[in-house]
Amino acid sequence: MTQARRIISVAALHDFVGQLFKARGMAAKAADQIADLILYAELSSIASHGVTRLPGYLGFIDRGDMDPKASPQITPVLGSCLKVDGHKAAGPVTMMAALEALDPLVRTQGIGLALVSNTTHTGAVGYYAHWAAQRGLASLIMIGGVPNMAYHGARIASLATGPLTIGVPGGPQGPIVLDMATSVAAWGRLRQAKLAGLQILAGWALDDEGHPTQDPTRAITPLPIAGPKGSGLSFMFECLASLLAGAPILNRILGPEHLRQHTQNANVILMDVAAFRPLDEFARDVQDFVKIITALPPIDGAEPIRLPGERSQIERARHSTEGLSLSPSAWADLTQAAQAVGLPLPQTH
Repeated sequence: MTQARRIISVAALHDFVGQLFKARGMAAKAADQIADLILYAELSSIASHGVTRLPGYLGFIDRGDMDPKASPQITPVLGSCLKVDGHKAAGPVTMMAALEALDPLVRTQGIGLALVSNTTHTGAVGYYAHWAAQRGLASLIMIGGVPNMAYHGARIASLATGPLTIGVPGGPQGPIVLDMATSVAAWGRLRQAKLAGLQILAGWALDDEGHPTQDPTRAITPLPIAGPKGSGLSFMFECLASLLAGAPILNRILGPEHLRQHTQNANVILMDVAAFRPLDEFARDVQDFVKIITALPPIDGAEPIRLPGERSQIERARHSTEGLSLSPSAWADLTQAAQAVGLPLPQTH
């Protein structure tokens, strides 16, 4: 008999996730920042970055990869440039510290950059681009991380899946946000396919022997989008997010040191649209561009022409009114997390 999905309110899930990390010694603001990222992912139907991540995050704390009491250290570099050392704080905590520190600098300088290092999984990175766009800022954010994707032509995990987000204010219809990985399918999506028993497409992943596979139970290593283009992007993200900050990840993991630790870095660039032109004029041009693109003649039989992030935007609107629908596997992950800290499960229907 197929298990039913569970419906949970946005408020109930946010409260539960916050309580989960407070129980592990995290300050209220930091716990709520993780909850914000988990909710954003679930609302956007990015299941691979929602509640299914909770047991892993608690595991980071258990292994010492994440320090729930850490406070990111912000060091000015030049003008509106910063270095942000997370000291193993949760990814959302470190990223929000960087954004909040950059915001006032960008208002006076027009543009700002933060190199974020020594943090943990940053979550669904489109959240940060939305945060910026809602404040009239354009953004470009690239992530460096542990090797879980094959370099083009290699048989082993040798690059991060290279999350990238670019966002701009979009006027009445809301921000336009691109959120993507440099892999054909994110590792979390492969896990979801395995849990659902669904065959994956050719070209998505390699098995543990480095051979292409469509069996989700054998898929271990995601492959890069467009071969050398995807791996080239991820390679450069490591240069710009990790090496530039003096915090190499792949050198230490793949090189002689053979480091075994989860960590992520980021390069965060914010631009104040109003420093270059009136924000309302920019938003109007974005809207005109949207109208032109969405009115293009579609290929016969193809899906409607969509904007970057449009599908997730539709999902957020729907879930905000209907509540969140958790799959049996997501509920199992949530249950595991609750049991790990002795919390009662949230109410569902």
